[in-house]
Amino acid sequence: MLGYLPTINTDLLNDRLEKVRHLTGDFHLVVYNSIQHDIGWVKTGEGSSSIIYDNSFIKENVNVTMGAKKIRMNNTLACDIEKDTFKLMTLDDTTGVMDVYGGEISDGLLTFCNKALETTVEKEDEDSICLKLIYKRISAKENELVVGCSKNNGKTWFPYLKTVYKRIDTI
Repeated sequence: MLGYLPTINTDLLNDRLEKVRHLTGDFHLVVYNSIQHDIGWVKTGEGSSSIIYDNSFIKENVNVTMGAKKIRMNNTLACDIEKDTFKLMTLDDTTGVMDVYGGEISDGLLTFCNKALETTVEKEDEDSICLKLIYKRISAKENELVVGCSKNNGKTWFPYLKTVYKRIDTI
């Protein structure tokens, strides 16, 4: 049987990631944790991110130091132009853990969640943790990623991590 490729406008193919192109570039990262919800965000690390657009995907390499812990991540973002949705695959080079998230844009926020894809993280106490990633453009030079978690299948969300991306000027 021959494969099927729907007829799609070439301009649409070229512009499929235009809505999130502001995420690309080289960034200095500041990472915050909500260790204690009553005191708000606490700075827990710093790092760097390089995000490139390669005509089909947006790819990110992240290096973060949080105390004595070093984290290296490779993330790949794709757009399904037929459904106007996004997918994000994260690969933690430090632990070898891979996650896949489904996403969409609404009110200027790019939101991903692993709940809908049933790739929740199972813990030893049999509670599953759903994760939600929310990307927001703060300014031309700054983006923010807030990670939320839910222990009750997405009924209640709590802030977990926040990363502020500050664009590194390349002159």
